[in-house]
Amino acid sequence: MTHKLEFDAIDHTYHLDGSPVPSVTQVLGDIIPGWHAEEWYLQRGTAVHACAALVAQGQPFLHDPQIDGQVAAVRRFFREVQPEVIACEERVYSARHRYAGTLDLIAKIAGTLTLIDWKASISKSVPYQLAAYALAYSEPVKQGRIRRGVAVQLKADGTYRMSETYDLRRYEAGFLAMLGAHNIRRECGIIEEN
Repeated sequence: MTHKLEFDAIDHTYHLDGSPVPSVTQVLGDIIPGWHAEEWYLQRGTAVHACAALVAQGQPFLHDPQIDGQVAAVRRFFREVQPEVIACEERVYSARHRYAGTLDLIAKIAGTLTLIDWKASISKSVPYQLAAYALAYSEPVKQGRIRRGVAVQLKADGTYRMSETYDLRRYEAGFLAMLGAHNIRRECGIIEEN
């Protein structure tokens, strides 16, 4: 069965087959304290992610000098790690579990399919986010199941730091438990509808 995913960039909301579904970031933000960032940081992150996607696609671009360091860090990552890009900034959804999100990058690193997320800082919640994207990406199977994920912290000084390599299968059940709790909170009126 083919499903239709719609994304409203202004409200940052997803609709699957006409019905609202929570985003991965909404679920994590509801359950994990401190997941939300202030507007300035969100805008900076959006700009950095857009530049990272253009680097991944090999496209030339101009950017705000305020993010020079992060852009240099992305370029350095691509130079040193040499990932083979499979997909970037791809919207994914789970029709089975009813959620959606936008993953940063899927690439082969040393021949292994890897899900990569760009970060300003790396927290312990990152593997749950990556597992959510991997689970949604596998539905329907596109390039096979992604079992490996890493976060890449992009620093203002032009360097980057990679997290440990996560076995994403270990974190899928945890994300689905958070999704269940989020849905119960929404049904009980504790949080607003999407």
